[in-house]
Amino acid sequence: MSRIRTAAAVLLMSSLGFLAGLTGGRLFDLNQVDDQLAGHNSRLLAHAMRVAHESRRLIDAATHATDLCSPSDVATLRVLLFNATFLRDVGRLRDGMLVCSAAWGVLQTPHALPPAAFATRNGVRLWVGAANIMDRRIIGDMAAQNNVVVFTAPGAFDGFPEPGAGIDAKLITRDGRHVYRRFGRIDGLDLQDGQAPANYSLRAERVIAECADEPGSPDICAVSRTFAHGWFGLPALILACTGALTGGLLAGLCVLWRQQSKSDRSALRRAIRRGELQVCYQPLRELATRRLVGVEALARWRTCDGQDVPPASFVPMAEDIGLGRELSRRVTEKALRELSARLRANTEFYVSINVSAQDLQDDAYSDFLLRMVNDQGIAPRRVALEITEGTPLSDAPVLSTIRALRRQGFRILIDDFGTGNSNLNYLAEIQADAIKLDRRFTQAIGTDQAGTLIIDHVVDISRELGLGLIVEGIETEAQAQYLAQRQPATIGQGWLLGRAVPAEDVPGA
Repeated sequence: MSRIRTAAAVLLMSSLGFLAGLTGGRLFDLNQVDDQLAGHNSRLLAHAMRVAHESRRLIDAATHATDLCSPSDVATLRVLLFNATFLRDVGRLRDGMLVCSAAWGVLQTPHALPPAAFATRNGVRLWVGAANIMDRRIIGDMAAQNNVVVFTAPGAFDGFPEPGAGIDAKLITRDGRHVYRRFGRIDGLDLQDGQAPANYSLRAERVIAECADEPGSPDICAVSRTFAHGWFGLPALILACTGALTGGLLAGLCVLWRQQSKSDRSALRRAIRRGELQVCYQPLRELATRRLVGVEALARWRTCDGQDVPPASFVPMAEDIGLGRELSRRVTEKALRELSARLRANTEFYVSINVSAQDLQDDAYSDFLLRMVNDQGIAPRRVALEITEGTPLSDAPVLSTIRALRRQGFRILIDDFGTGNSNLNYLAEIQADAIKLDRRFTQAIGTDQAGTLIIDHVVDISRELGLGLIVEGIETEAQAQYLAQRQPATIGQGWLLGRAVPAEDVPGA
């Protein structure tokens, strides 16, 4: 009887462990699906914003021209269209009639526009999935304001939904009354901004929504859905077998671990969207005089239970869930707003902001920065952009964005110099204002001969190329004195010169 009871207990625990493991594996699968869906939805919204911003820029650039539809005006429209990425044509309107366009030239007979699908809050009329005015075989979107109409290219959203993702999606207004684009089957696809599938829900239908919330951004929301069918995927089977062998305890621990991971991601998503992340500022001082010349803006996250999460943990997490660009923009907005008075003053004080490769791959990033500094009345020269040395310069749009930002007046710094692709060609391509030496080399001063030689070499390079030099991780007076003697104009950053503090505690000098 005892053996029977023991066997029954073992069988029961194994069965419970198997079921717990199977459920944990299912949750693991669904968490991965949710993260992939959130990333796709954020990328779709970002792309829609790029298309909308390009349409807005083209309309603004073509508005208020004189001699409408003259040869010079048509030539101007063609130049604007040539520089567009997502638009197929731009034309002129007179009394609601299309009279000329970049693609068709001056029309012998003006063509009437069909009734618009709807109008935005700023007066832009929109046509969604409309037949082209000139050739009804061409289907696309149109936007018109004043005397300008632009035609979105039919392939502007090629690649969405992403191939093989099995995702249905749509782009809508925030109130859900109007649909800009449909992708796949969208019946029943309605969700409020910021909502997501219930944590640890086992439903196969996974839905997530996100709306553009930058100041002055278009009224666009993205809603995406996918279905996660099949309980017996590889992770589920592995965890089920593990649960059968080790009992309910191990399976329960696995579920708890996944719950914590999901909780962290959800908490970070909420913190970013609600603007709950803090920004602290670490002083940048000229080593020879200890004069304060600027600060670096550093993101900080304290969870609701009071735990401080290091940036090395939450920044990669934000990128994994598709919110890396939004995190960067939140930090930039907060820094420029909190330091606006200081940056507008007639001094050389500046703020240094970290920029990722994802930011530079965003066509709208340059416009975003200009809008932020203009809104706060700050000269671009007062903003330094720290670009990681590993940023891929082989990506032509990235290099073009960097050069455009520098032409607009922003300072360009190469961050973590010496840890990535250090070569003179890299410096020449970026045409930076300064290089920022990584802290690991600073720690070598006086303790490691090879590291000290590298520092001397970098100092010589900066002097010969006329570049500014910023050195991180200065923690001792000996380090500061050594660098000041080698290059008096060196800018230092580190605990010796000041720790990161809130905006109100930034020293005056």
